[in-house]
Amino acid sequence: MDAQVRDNREKHRFERQIHDGMWAAAYYRLEDEQFVFFKVEVPEFASQGIGAALIEGVFDILREQGKKAVIRCSFMHSFLQTHPEYNDLVDSAL
Repeated sequence: MDAQVRDNREKHRFERQIHDGMWAAAYYRLEDEQFVFFKVEVPEFASQGIGAALIEGVFDILREQGKKAVIRCSFMHSFLQTHPEYNDLVDSAL
């Protein structure tokens, strides 16, 4: 299994493979050069840490690229409450 998070721009999502043909994904739209996240999907694997690993990977990529995120997703909001080290990557300007 490839545990790397990658940006699939064609599908407008960051994704992490769970196993053959199954993906955890954080969906976004681009607005003013910012990633606006509105949905996270982790099929069949709730409460196993896969969603958190996906979001950590997303924020690590954004940090490397010098990008900011706007969060419109309750899962990501909850994640940020327990991971304040990523708050510098969040912009609520939109």
